[in-house]
Amino acid sequence: MSFAIALSDEQWTLVADLFDPSGRRGAPARIPRRQMVDAMLFLARTGCQWRYLPERYGPWGAVWKQWCRWRANGVWERAMARLAMIVRMQHDRAPIPSMVMLDAQTVRGARYGPTFHEAGGRGGRTIGTKRTVLVEILGLPVAAQAISARPHDVRAGREVLRDRLADLPRVQAIVADRAYRGLRTLAERRHLRLDIKAPPKGVPGFTPLWPLYKVEHAFAQLGRWRRLSRCYEGTEASATAWLQVASVAYLLWRAVV
Repeated sequence: MSFAIALSDEQWTLVADLFDPSGRRGAPARIPRRQMVDAMLFLARTGCQWRYLPERYGPWGAVWKQWCRWRANGVWERAMARLAMIVRMQHDRAPIPSMVMLDAQTVRGARYGPTFHEAGGRGGRTIGTKRTVLVEILGLPVAAQAISARPHDVRAGREVLRDRLADLPRVQAIVADRAYRGLRTLAERRHLRLDIKAPPKGVPGFTPLWPLYKVEHAFAQLGRWRRLSRCYEGTEASATAWLQVASVAYLLWRAVV
């Protein structure tokens, strides 16, 4: 499986109105919005620095300013939510899932100067970022968030659920591993079932847990984007937005595969 760094016409049609809404006020855009989306996908896929953006995408400063506007306006998050609905309907499922799975991964930071990175993860030895994703039964990411590596997985998961559950009114159950047993109070307050999965007793070595291995699969697909190989961002907002960019690219591939 491979991901293109340029949108096809069919893919662009699915998200065009989000990135290039009709009736937009202000001066006409000098760089087509589709070209800017392609530029950001190129940055995410290759991991190159902004200043090394190829000239075919336009001045890197203009693309960066548009990136900041879309990041602040939550455009990538909305595209992520829409595409997940589209793919679910293609599989004859309701647009909004009734069950979500939750997990996190901790990655090292790779940036000099001020940053939000702190020590955390297993043993508290990873100075970087904790990435948390919500995934539905088809393995589609429906929400993503990046924060400092220091907070426990439960705290990070609690923040994602508080932010996103209002947009997922059909959710009745949360599936997670033993690290998320601390979510019981939140689940009870929201009248949700918390299904904690654990390896079978007496079985040595690693055992894939159904259906949680689909979260690991989603992380593996997002890891194909070099911008996510480490966290190069200085703010949680930027780190979250790049995670959403990779998710949108993966969902676009699933929608048009």
